[in-house]
Amino acid sequence: MKNNMNTRGFTLVELAIVLVIIGVLLSGFIGTLASRIEITQRDNTKEQLEDIKTAILGFAGAHGRLPCPTTTTGAGQEQPVGGGVCALQHGFVPGKTLGLNGAYNKDGLLIDTWSNPIRYSVTTDSVFTTDSTPGAGGMKDMGMAALTPDLVVCDGNSASNVDCSAGINKLTDNAPFIVLSLGKDGSDFVTNIAPNSDQGENAGEAAVVANAAGENLAYTVGNNRVFVSKSFSGVGATAGQFDDLIVWESPYILYSQMIEAGQLP
Repeated sequence: MKNNMNTRGFTLVELAIVLVIIGVLLSGFIGTLASRIEITQRDNTKEQLEDIKTAILGFAGAHGRLPCPTTTTGAGQEQPVGGGVCALQHGFVPGKTLGLNGAYNKDGLLIDTWSNPIRYSVTTDSVFTTDSTPGAGGMKDMGMAALTPDLVVCDGNSASNVDCSAGINKLTDNAPFIVLSLGKDGSDFVTNIAPNSDQGENAGEAAVVANAAGENLAYTVGNNRVFVSKSFSGVGATAGQFDDLIVWESPYILYSQMIEAGQLP
């Protein structure tokens, strides 16, 4: 009888303390898991962008030119098919033209790990996307000395549409093409207002025509030749959020591979 009288359950205060401890442990675990998932998604997308870049270089070696971007109604094929003056300078990766495996949305656009279409921009010099057939005016016809790739990448938002502003580092000013993932927030994030203007520079403010038969979304693409590449920063960062992923290639690596393939003299 004495032992039974001394046996008691948890009080409400003790139960509350236990629940608080469990809640703290769970929140820490969930936060760590979410962080790991995002890191994995970013790593996978970086690898995907590098694969796309490799495919573009391979295409150039086989065809003597860069592929044009695709559009929302292009079914994943470059537009126009066969190159020339591209329908869009800033569009989307022509995944079907490049024969890329991966997930595609209803518009036939290759998507990243967040299901956002991957952007693709080419230099304003249409010589880079014109067929190498003799006399067509392509890269081989013009010769390397006449080639002027002009895409610019800065480490911060620029007030200029053609160059990096004073005080902002220029990473390149002669990229022939750029491949871009807008990150987890995708095209929902479009602003050129500080402190988030760096992402706004990449997202652009040019709306492309929605495909009523597909996703029926009016995406935004770049509206000038300046882009931003910098380290990741989260929502609460003083400098503003930046989760875009961007890759480009030196024109000299492009030329070198095309020379090896016999597509440049």
